[in-house]
Amino acid sequence: MENVGVKELRDSLSIILKKVENGEIIKIMRHGKAVAELKPLVTPSEQMLLNNLKNKGVLGGGNGNIGFIKSVKNKIPDMPVSDLITQDRK
Repeated sequence: MENVGVKELRDSLSIILKKVENGEIIKIMRHGKAVAELKPLVTPSEQMLLNNLKNKGVLGGGNGNIGFIKSVKNKIPDMPVSDLITQDRK
């Protein structure tokens, strides 16, 4: 997690927002104290779904939870990811 002061946030807002879009959590500091966090808008249920697919070996990636992602790699190319998600919800 990156800490950013108010001045840096003001001066580099578009760069910081791009980092958040890529899954980073940014802690906003004022006078050395944390006052807010910027984080991607991913619901816990969406994250659980992605982690379940990862644990079943359907999605590629590293070990453990897959974290915040923009796209997934389908390890079963004959089946669309949407079908895998529907199947996982049953």
